[in-house]
Amino acid sequence: MYGILRDRLPPEARGEITLTLKGDASVADVAAWLRQMGVKMALEFAVNGEVVDGDRPLSDGDRVEIFSPVAGG
Repeated sequence: MYGILRDRLPPEARGEITLTLKGDASVADVAAWLRQMGVKMALEFAVNGEVVDGDRPLSDGDRVEIFSPVAGG
């Protein structure tokens, strides 16, 4: 987790964490966990270095990176 997102999570959930999810988990399940932790901001996800959307299924050992979208102008 990066940037402002890291600051919005409780101390025990900052940085690198390991989640145990059900067998048919997707990125949407990680997003739901973050909402339960109080994160209300827009998020982007990358799985194993590839930017993905919420319906991307997860496999055991996948590395999910979470960051806030970058705005330009």
